[in-house]
Amino acid sequence: MSIAKRQNDLNAVIVTVADLRSASEAVHALLPEDRDWEGRLMAMVRLFPGNPDKGLAVEYRLVAMARMLEAGVLPGWATPEASDGSMLIAEPVWTATATEPIILGKHEARFDQRSFLTRVLSMAAPEGNA
Repeated sequence: MSIAKRQNDLNAVIVTVADLRSASEAVHALLPEDRDWEGRLMAMVRLFPGNPDKGLAVEYRLVAMARMLEAGVLPGWATPEASDGSMLIAEPVWTATATEPIILGKHEARFDQRSFLTRVLSMAAPEGNA
């Protein structure tokens, strides 16, 4: 299957914020040494039985979000990483992660940074009054 076909198939899968949070919790429940690619995918199989595309779509979205956070593209939208590897992430980031199209490369999954940040900002509620 071509990368473009796989990308289209995975972008057609409906992923919710609840799916992403459940998957994130499942991954963080694993022992640190089991949080590799294989361990995370096994967690997705258990979380989404009979729906491998959903598990893969969720995994790729989480990986793409993590890459954006690690790259510093979303300053102020997450707390620094805790000792257990977790961080608090603002709701607009979760929503963008669930809805932005995923871009697949040969060995990576990512979001378009500009589009992702635009979506995050469009969902952020302004504070204060003018």
